[in-house]
Amino acid sequence: MNNNSIATRIVNALSYFSIFFLPVIFPLIVWIIARASDDPSVTSNARKAFWSQIFPLLYLIFAALVASINALRDYTFHAGALLGILLTFALLIALLLFIYNVAMGVKMLLGRD
Repeated sequence: MNNNSIATRIVNALSYFSIFFLPVIFPLIVWIIARASDDPSVTSNARKAFWSQIFPLLYLIFAALVASINALRDYTFHAGALLGILLTFALLIALLLFIYNVAMGVKMLLGRD
């Protein structure tokens, strides 16, 4: 194995492991910088890490908007109950994507991409 493939594996793993230290920001920086390089593996993994880390935030914003619209329209279904259900799904999604990021980081370190 040459140094380039080891460096590529480490950068790919760090894109996923960044969920511990710089979620969303680190994979975005790697994605932007890697687009100029000739390694599609780094670009692809940084993009996947970015979207898997930002998706819970996007879902949370969507859930808050839906609950707000529901509260404003005064439906018979209580806005608090709807918000609770949506937040439960947000936590479940965040947990699953956290596990995904850790698993993918380990997979990248082991070279099983």
